[in-house]
Amino acid sequence: MVQRARDARAGTKRAAARKDQPLAAVAAADPAQRLLAVEAERDRLKARLDEAEARITELEQSRTLVVNRIDWLIDTLGTELEKRA
Repeated sequence: MVQRARDARAGTKRAAARKDQPLAAVAAADPAQRLLAVEAERDRLKARLDEAEARITELEQSRTLVVNRIDWLIDTLGTELEKRA
């Protein structure tokens, strides 16, 4: 049962990756056309990976700024509480 679910998920991902060109068209094409199709898919995936990596970098920087701000706020509040005690 687990294997069947895994196969179903994997098939969905593969089908989504090939949505631009049907499987039959790629299989029937000559090797040069298949190579071009695979290279085009590789280029699309590389572009998406680059975008995702850039977004991850932005999110990490944003997280660092938020954590630093929270640390500063905690230190400030701690200092104020010590002054009042």
